[in-house]
Amino acid sequence: MKHKINHGYSNLECFVILCVFLFPVTFLSIRHGVHVSLLALALLAVYYFWSGKAPWILFNYPFDALILLTFSGVFVSVLLSQISRGSIDFSAFDGPSRLLIAGVVFLFIRQLNIPYIKILSIAIPVGLICVFLSVELNSAAGWGDRYATYFVDPNTLGAQSFIFGMLSFVMIVWSEKKFIASIILQALGGFLGLCVSIGSQSRGAWLVAPFAFLLFLILRLGDISIASEDQKRRMLFQSICTASLILGFMIVIFYFSITLSTRITNGYFEVRNWLTGLDLNGSAGVRLSMWKFGFQFVKESLLFGYGEEKNMLVVLKNSPLNIAANEIAINTMAATGPHSDILSKLISAGLFGLGAYLSLLLVPFSIFWKYRNAQVFNVKQAARIGLFYITGLFISGLSNEQLSLKYLCTLYGLMIATLLSQVLNNSLAAEPTCQPDAE
Repeated sequence: MKHKINHGYSNLECFVILCVFLFPVTFLSIRHGVHVSLLALALLAVYYFWSGKAPWILFNYPFDALILLTFSGVFVSVLLSQISRGSIDFSAFDGPSRLLIAGVVFLFIRQLNIPYIKILSIAIPVGLICVFLSVELNSAAGWGDRYATYFVDPNTLGAQSFIFGMLSFVMIVWSEKKFIASIILQALGGFLGLCVSIGSQSRGAWLVAPFAFLLFLILRLGDISIASEDQKRRMLFQSICTASLILGFMIVIFYFSITLSTRITNGYFEVRNWLTGLDLNGSAGVRLSMWKFGFQFVKESLLFGYGEEKNMLVVLKNSPLNIAANEIAINTMAATGPHSDILSKLISAGLFGLGAYLSLLLVPFSIFWKYRNAQVFNVKQAARIGLFYITGLFISGLSNEQLSLKYLCTLYGLMIATLLSQVLNNSLAAEPTCQPDAE
């Protein structure tokens, strides 16, 4: 920690900065790229924890224990599920183990005085630009006219690019200083992220838009309510203009994008036809059928579930619920999974799995909500970005699994660990206060 370079950062801090910058840039465009950052940070954490070179590392009990339990919850639920069935499948721990490792990384990087949110504000739009270039330059991904990469399917690509595009736009609204270069970079990254999402033709993440807009209004109205009388008028006018621009932008995209408008319109008719029984084979209808069958199926093993996909295939075929009315749902789930994080965790690991998944979202969400109005700007911005990120992941995860594959678990673990580290940094995080934005 003594060898300072580059604006006062030590060699250790520069290495951490590089890892934090690289994981948003590489996770959708370079296979295993996101794992490199996690494993590098984890090895560094273990070295400093056990080498005696890090007396400055503090463990705040019981709060840090709660954070570690949150990151390890999915791992524990999978272990309990397998023990209950007397069958151990080590491959099922691939994703959960990444989340567990991210908890260790959090304890380490939280101790460093690094502006993580500023790094992410550059890395996220840069990553979206890289993804756009990747799908444009490599059109032979095997998905027809839908955007995809050689290791990311259209559903995952569409959801993740939409969420990160949304974050890129949000960073413009809640930025401390309006630098033209950063605004252009974030606006470009956000726009290209939306283009990739539309090109993927995956509608799961598009439902995030109204929820994100509602969250934006709630946060902004909260800022206005605690502002002085002079600030309230100006902030209200700015908020109305921003909200109008967002709504106008959505309408323009819907009107001019045939792909977007057609997919949304088709989705409406697919849901209506499923409800009326006219057509159960539409994309949205199949997902609704899986939800209906999934809740019926899970009652047979409510606490511990049926295990991962390989074991689930046999159980699905042999279930007494395997009747003609459930044929579509069973065949789709057997071939491609339940297409929902809630169903995936509930069916594979039962109530323990579902509880672990919800805790993984709700515990960080509650921390971010507590610090949404913190006096320190980096803390406040990280908290608000965390709120938008978790909201986007949960809504898109209702129809497309976002925490099933190991690289997606790695991404979520690193994002939450980084944002929590910014919010809970021992030297920066002040108690949340009711202070308005500096306008």
